[in-house]
Amino acid sequence: MWPVIVSGVLLVAFGASGCSSARPSTAATRVVVVEHDFGLVATPNVVPAGLVTLHIENRGPSTHELVIDRSVLEPEALPLRRNGLQIDEGAPELTKVASLDAIRLNATRDLTVWLTPGHYVVFCNLEGHYLGGMHMSLEVRE
Repeated sequence: MWPVIVSGVLLVAFGASGCSSARPSTAATRVVVVEHDFGLVATPNVVPAGLVTLHIENRGPSTHELVIDRSVLEPEALPLRRNGLQIDEGAPELTKVASLDAIRLNATRDLTVWLTPGHYVVFCNLEGHYLGGMHMSLEVRE
């Protein structure tokens, strides 16, 4: 009975992949993002559209986070909350793409996202970190 079940599963898997409208399988572009107090640097900061893996290194000396939003705004012009210390992530000028919370000191984490062509802002939104300079642009091109 096992050969019949395995064969059926393989036929369904291969048949579905032939008719799928899913994105083509490609390797992700790797971007190294270094966080430190108070800066954020990505290499490279211009990438091709498609699957992108952000490899985040927190070089401290404190916990950080990483937020990726699509926006026409430059990273130093993002709208602030009423407290004046953090980005208003619900502002209409920002479209949330992805985020990672609590990236601890000396930790590395990966975040893989599908990015379409356009301008993105990347920042740490812990209280005061954005104002300290933890923000940057990421350009995605065809």
